[in-house]
Amino acid sequence: MAEIDLVQGDVVCSMTGSIVNCDHRKMLVFVNEMSDQVGLVTINSRPYSKKGVETQLKICASDFAFLEHDSFIDCSALFVKSVSDFKALMQSGQVRLIGNLDSDIMDKVVLAAADSRHLNALQKKFFDSAL
Repeated sequence: MAEIDLVQGDVVCSMTGSIVNCDHRKMLVFVNEMSDQVGLVTINSRPYSKKGVETQLKICASDFAFLEHDSFIDCSALFVKSVSDFKALMQSGQVRLIGNLDSDIMDKVVLAAADSRHLNALQKKFFDSAL
């Protein structure tokens, strides 16, 4: 990317509350940079039953060194930060690169997001231009 030093599928770890408003560190997958904004989806320990399994892709810990246990990529929620805010979080160490998902997994992420009833048209554009 021209503005930030990440590529599609890069996995970052964010400190508590820096991107996602939660009480613990969070792993996120970089989806795309668009219109001076960065789009990311979360990796969760378990799927959210209310969102449906079709938008929550299971990834195995045995396939990715950054995972401690099997987890789920939540393709039904997109977290957006301005490029400048995201760059500041990376420079301060609040967000750091920890790994990467392969293109096969990212293809599935894009397809799951396209089918999600939880994302609006603008959010889906992050995924549309991701591949």
